[in-house]
This record gives sequence, C-alpha cells and structure tokens, in this order.
Amino acid sequence: MAVIVLNPSCQYGNVVMVADKEVYNEGLNLFDIAAVTKTALEKLGHQVYLTRDYRDEPSDLEREMLKANAYKPDLMVALHSDAAGPNSKPDVGGTSTFYASKRGKNLSNCIHPKLCKAIKTIYPDHVDRGVRTHWHKLYVLHNINAPACLIEILFHTNSRERKLLQNRDFHLLVAQAIASGINDYLKLAIHNKKKII
Repeated sequence: MAVIVLNPSCQYGNVVMVADKEVYNEGLNLFDIAAVTKTALEKLGHQVYLTRDYRDEPSDLEREMLKANAYKPDLMVALHSDAAGPNSKPDVGGTSTFYASKRGKNLSNCIHPKLCKAIKTIYPDHVDRGVRTHWHKLYVLHNINAPACLIEILFHTNSRERKLLQNRDFHLLVAQAIASGINDYLKLAIHNKKKII
C-alpha cells in the first residue's frame, strides 16, 4: 500500500465560454476526474488524499502543496486539462505528462503510455504529446517532497476533447489507466529493490 496524493487543478479561471455561457471549468472538471481516480486507487488498497476537500473550494498552489506534503506521500499526480493559445487552431489536442526529477520521470513513464493507450481506444485521433520537462518551473512539481508528475489530459479548447473531459465514462477510463500506471511504478520499485518511490 502506498500513500498517494492527487492534485486536481485549482485553475477555476480556465474556462470555456460559448454564447456568454460557461461550458467548461478546468478546476471543477479535474476535481471530478481526481475523485474517480481516488476511488480506483483505493480499490487497489492505496491510501489516497486530494489536495482539496470539495469541488469549488477556494485554494492556491502554495496551500495545496503544504497540505500535500503534510500527508508524507510516496508519490503525487497533478491533473490538468490543456488549452491552445488564441492564435492556435481550435483542433489542437492531445495529452502530455511533465516531470521535474528523475523519479518523477520514472513515474511519468509508467502512467503516460497507459493513459494514452486507454484514451486511444475510444478516441482514435488522440495525439500522444509525450513525457518531458516543462518550459516553466511548475510550482507543484518543485514543491512536493515526493516523486511527482503533472498530466495535461486533452485540450479543453478542442470541442471534441472537451466533450470527452466532461463524460463520466471517460473519467473512469482515465482513472483506471492512471491507477494501473501508478501500480506499475510501485511494482518497479519493489522489483528493483531500491527506493524509486
């Protein structure tokens, strides 16, 4: 059993508006995905915490990382959805996973391929955007005392991908893939008989 922290995006300002109506909110939607992922991991016997207690809880990154570190986790996974810039094509899409340490890279390489493979089973046009370091110093990856990765699951600026992000069956698909990837990472640690977690 591992202690796992899930950090759903608290970016409530990342929204999609259609005809002056909010049709997508990253902070709210990623909390929903994190909650399903928590359940999937708990079914595998892990102790799992979210960095927010409820869906629209006021929060910030500093507060969330203080909370995350207080749990003394074995690993953390941050969950986000991506967005294309204003000058990009509206059909830009895909999934990326970011890391900031060697152990974070190991974690990313266990989760990302499984997640992309799962998404492709229902979305054949899905683009695997790879595992890499981020061009910015992402706060959550540099302020957690555990191996960590940040997954950008699809693009909410892509209307087709946004519909998937809001679909409960898709949430379960993502949750199971992430949980399976985390289990692979933990098994790798045991197999190698060294503390990569």
